[in-house]
Amino acid sequence: MKKLWTEAYRPDTVEGYVFRDEEQRKQINEWVSSGSIPHVLLSGSPGTGKTTLAKILVKALGVQGHDFMMLNASRTNSVDDVRDRIVNFAGTIPFGDFKIVLLDEGDYLSHNAQAALRGVMEEFADNCRFIITCNYPNKIIPAIHSRSQSIHIPKLDRVAFTERVATVLISEGVDIDLDTLDIYISASYPDLRKCLNSVQQNSV
Repeated sequence: MKKLWTEAYRPDTVEGYVFRDEEQRKQINEWVSSGSIPHVLLSGSPGTGKTTLAKILVKALGVQGHDFMMLNASRTNSVDDVRDRIVNFAGTIPFGDFKIVLLDEGDYLSHNAQAALRGVMEEFADNCRFIITCNYPNKIIPAIHSRSQSIHIPKLDRVAFTERVATVLISEGVDIDLDTLDIYISASYPDLRKCLNSVQQNSV
C-alpha cells in the first residue's frame, strides 16, 4: 500500500522541524539537552505540526516502548479513561528516567476528565510527564495551564506552506500545474495535513 505523504514526509528530528519562532527552537533544544521536560501544552490550528513536534520530543528524549503512551482524547476522554488507563500507566515505575503520556486533541477531554487529569499530573510528576496537544487552548482548564509549559504553534505563512507542498510533489515526481496547486492551497491553508492528503488523492 502506498504510504501517506503526511507520514512519509513528517519530520522526526528537531533539526528537520520547521519552527516559526526561534525562541521555541531554543526551548526545545534546552529540554533535549537536559534530558527532561516539564508537562507541555502544545496549541495551534489543525495541521500546523503539534503532534509532529510532540513525537519529535519523545524520540529526542529517548522515551520509547513501555515508557510511552499515546492517546487520542477525541476518543478517550472520560473520567474513567483518565482513572483507569492513564493512572495505571503513570503509576508504575518507568524503565528509563521517566514516562511520557501524549494526549492528542486534549481539548476534547470533558471538564471532569480534565479535573481528574490535573490530580494525576501532580501525583505522578516525578516519574511521568504529559504532553497535551489542542486546537483550542481556551477549552483547557486553568489548572492544567498552570501546571504546563505552554507553546503556541503559529501557522506557516502562505509562501512557506506552498513551498512545502511543492517540495513533496517534486519529490514524488508529480508535474505541478501552478493554477491547480493554488486551488488546493486556497482550499486547505493553513492545514498542511489536509492539503497533502488532498493533492495525494488527486495526483497521477
